[in-house]
Amino acid sequence: MADAWILHPDYRTPPAPTDADFPPGPWRHPDGGQIMNGTYERPLPKLRTEVVTVWYGYALSRWRGPRMPRFSSPMVSAWNPVLAQGLAAAPGTPTPYRDELWCDRWIAEALLYGRKPYGAFTLPADEALRWCGKSGGTSLIYHARTEDDELVRVVAGTSERYAQLFDLDALIADYREALPEELAEPEVRALEEHRSCSPALRYVLCEDAEALFARAPLSVRGLTLGYPPRETATRIAAHVTSGAAT
Repeated sequence: MADAWILHPDYRTPPAPTDADFPPGPWRHPDGGQIMNGTYERPLPKLRTEVVTVWYGYALSRWRGPRMPRFSSPMVSAWNPVLAQGLAAAPGTPTPYRDELWCDRWIAEALLYGRKPYGAFTLPADEALRWCGKSGGTSLIYHARTEDDELVRVVAGTSERYAQLFDLDALIADYREALPEELAEPEVRALEEHRSCSPALRYVLCEDAEALFARAPLSVRGLTLGYPPRETATRIAAHVTSGAAT
């Protein structure tokens, strides 16, 4: 089914390496053999979809999830979890992450340019201070603390309400269709409870914000980070299954 992959253009796709000696990976288009680069999807039986993110022919993530056709958002992308966490589909895969702070810098920039509504990053103090200055003209609210003499931890989120940021009705309808009722309804209630608040109010300005966010329901955490709900739905089902197994 290699010819079934469909490219979904996304400006988050990291640029190809400029080094002419850098070898491309094995993922190629079936027609012509061009190097694959971007987010690709293909339909699967039983209303499921397979998604792969590819950088210069190397797969950085690959997962399957239910089709959730109603919901979409410019703040949600299959690249968001990949680039925020420095993922690779297999050990030893070449990646665009040039140093240990690459992902933190990516998160900081993604927040400034509205590519995700919430995130946390750690940067050298001078870089963090420059970021704080740039955020002044945005809807972002942040909390910063020093980690040591040279690093600053920043937690930031938009002050716009969830109901303004996302089509929650569409997302809720998709979750109800994608998951069994006993799994969908707790997530639906959590999403409903977040309609009138913002990521900043709920997970930046409160005490122990990062710990509180870590305890939020998966549907809320995924949406707040700009992660694909189809992948989140798969994690919800897997989490319950693994819990039942133990």
